[in-house]
Amino acid sequence: MVGCVRLVCSCDRHNYGDLLFPIVTQWSLFATPGFRERYACETYGMRRSDLSAYGALPSRSMRDLYRDARAGDVVLLAGGENLAQTWFVMHLTLLGPAAAGALVFGRKMFGQDFAEGFSRWRFGGRQPFPYILSPNDFDAGVRVMYNSMGGWPLRAYAPTARTSIVSGLVKASFLSVREKESASILRELGLAAPVHVAPDCIFLLSDMLPKDALADKASAEVKELVRESGDYVCFQCHPRYGEENRKELARELLSLASQTGLNILLTPIGRIYSFEDDIFLHSLSGDLGNRARMLPSPAGIYDIAHALASARMFCGTSLHGVITALTYEIPFVPLRSADPKLANNIDSWGLGELFPRSPANEIACHGVRSLAVDRVSLAEHAAALKNLARANMRRLAENVLAYEGGSRTSSVVRSKTAG
Repeated sequence: MVGCVRLVCSCDRHNYGDLLFPIVTQWSLFATPGFRERYACETYGMRRSDLSAYGALPSRSMRDLYRDARAGDVVLLAGGENLAQTWFVMHLTLLGPAAAGALVFGRKMFGQDFAEGFSRWRFGGRQPFPYILSPNDFDAGVRVMYNSMGGWPLRAYAPTARTSIVSGLVKASFLSVREKESASILRELGLAAPVHVAPDCIFLLSDMLPKDALADKASAEVKELVRESGDYVCFQCHPRYGEENRKELARELLSLASQTGLNILLTPIGRIYSFEDDIFLHSLSGDLGNRARMLPSPAGIYDIAHALASARMFCGTSLHGVITALTYEIPFVPLRSADPKLANNIDSWGLGELFPRSPANEIACHGVRSLAVDRVSLAEHAAALKNLARANMRRLAENVLAYEGGSRTSSVVRSKTAG
């Protein structure tokens, strides 16, 4: 065995997509012939965590990463909208409401630079941005790669910050982003390295777990809830969107249920600071009466995926809610919000016209329209996106394996597959 692929992502926080990234990435790499014989995989977040009760892989910390990395290893940034994340913001998402409030108060009292420095110190960060790593950040000779990344906020960053990020990315042996907007931003910033654009690797969840196998991974409680719910739409939104649109959401969801005969399964996906889907959805359930039920709070990532894959439709603000629905060929209604991440991905996939973003006051008509989408066309779109995701993961695996006798040959593979 040559070494270890050290998967770095936001897998230390209870957020559906973040917990799936290292699982699907590891599965895909190990499916490559000869990979398992040469590399192990280890998972890292900013802190040590064990969310295995929710189906996640335990993770080691950023401090562990610096110590653990050995010559010949690959440090792989394994997905997420993380190219523009800061230590402070990521620190907040690891805290409960009281501790997060104290951290925000500290920033107000002492300023942004102090708050960012404190959070970086708290996790022992060597690099200015938590998920922009360079071989220079390690004592051993490692290669750094990026896969399924995004970074739309980079457009608003100060020139010094953007220069720092680009100077880190240029040292990568492989760089893949999940939508065209992030690639465009990086090119505009003058990144002199090939940037691959490919759909998010979570599209491969249905390869890893076809529907029957996914049902086997779900809890007995959620399987029973899915059976009792009959035909239903999964609805999700984060609390800021929900509170801004509460009246419209209740009215439109009840109208959708009345027009289609579907029940409503409220499906929390985020359970982190400022994205506590469960808190808002629980409050919304009272406005929906007996047409709505809610996924239980102990639900894990496979429970969520099973609920989405068994639905007649998904409606929400979550990118990975949409991706899970689409990979299992379930129609969806993407909600229009201030965060462009979901729109960037849908437009990059060429699905903006087939599944246009819906304002809160038009959910019912968009839902009826989505249910009428031709299922053959939907299956073809899903298959095409999965094929692109598979091809990208093959490129990634080839780059990891392109290391012979202490010499790094990944640049050769990269030049052959750039595009």
